[in-house]
Amino acid sequence: MGFFDVLKTKIAPTMDMKVCMMGPRGVGKTTILTAIFNDTKESLGSTTGLHLTAENATLSELTDRKHYLNSVFAERASVSDRPSAGLAASSTVTTFDFHFGLKGKDPRINLELKDFPGEFVVDYPEDVMSFIKESTAVFIAIDTPHLMEHDGAFNDVKNKPAAITEFFKRVLPELGDERLVLLIPLKCERYFYENRMEEVADRVKESYSELIQVFKESKNIACAITPILTLGDVEYDKMLCDGEGVVKLNEFGTPERVDYRFRGDNPKYRPAFCIQPLYYLLSFLAAQYTRNRKHGDFMGRLLGSLFDNDKPLLNEIYTMEKNRKTNLPGYEVVCGHKFFQYSK
Repeated sequence: MGFFDVLKTKIAPTMDMKVCMMGPRGVGKTTILTAIFNDTKESLGSTTGLHLTAENATLSELTDRKHYLNSVFAERASVSDRPSAGLAASSTVTTFDFHFGLKGKDPRINLELKDFPGEFVVDYPEDVMSFIKESTAVFIAIDTPHLMEHDGAFNDVKNKPAAITEFFKRVLPELGDERLVLLIPLKCERYFYENRMEEVADRVKESYSELIQVFKESKNIACAITPILTLGDVEYDKMLCDGEGVVKLNEFGTPERVDYRFRGDNPKYRPAFCIQPLYYLLSFLAAQYTRNRKHGDFMGRLLGSLFDNDKPLLNEIYTMEKNRKTNLPGYEVVCGHKFFQYSK
């Protein structure tokens, strides 16, 4: 590294930030990351001076996925109005790399988001635990139809709230710094259009009540429910049943088939609210900086070195705070309100 490279690093440091995403296989985490990236680019570009870009490999994967999703809508007759787009399961850990900063300037935040399949919490807990220790935030994806339908009979086996709770009971004592945890119900379209999102939030709070209590007792966790419309014009239809109306199950104890249907005469790929997790994350960081900038903890030093040397970036994040929604249907900060509070 040359002299000017060193000088540039001193003047304009960057921060490496990690986010852990966990949730059941087949919940659509890669699909929602596609929506988050594309929706975030458009929303940031039109409402703020902020900019999000992706590493080439990540950009290629998410672009391919978006083309695929668009094609599902264009050729909807071929899937008999039962689109499985974005719902195919993956059993591998996937890493997505993004860069974040002000428009027209070099990125200041390198964001690594790692997607862990649901079974890793049970089968490979040390791998997940190791990454969470290095992470600023955890996104927990929730399959909403399994949470809501048939009185939640398949929620435990699909979303595994008990296993996730036991996992956090183990990992939280080893986390000293503040963390953000978002509970993100996905595939919410039917409940959104039926005006049932408050019911979704209540079911999340009921199903994850023990986990939320663990977060409250830790006093170091900010936790919010932030639902997302995954595909926009696709909604839950039904679970495959036998002749007696009993849901058919696979060898894992989950429904053998869950059917989705297109909405309206001209359905399109148009997910919604996807930018909100990023807004919550940035608001959490900015608030953390203003509270802890005089402290000597590791995260405080990282944020201090970043924002002390880039006030325009910090000011733009302050301005962006008005875009973080707490009054959207089904949205709720369930604990750690103080972690979003700050003053300039």
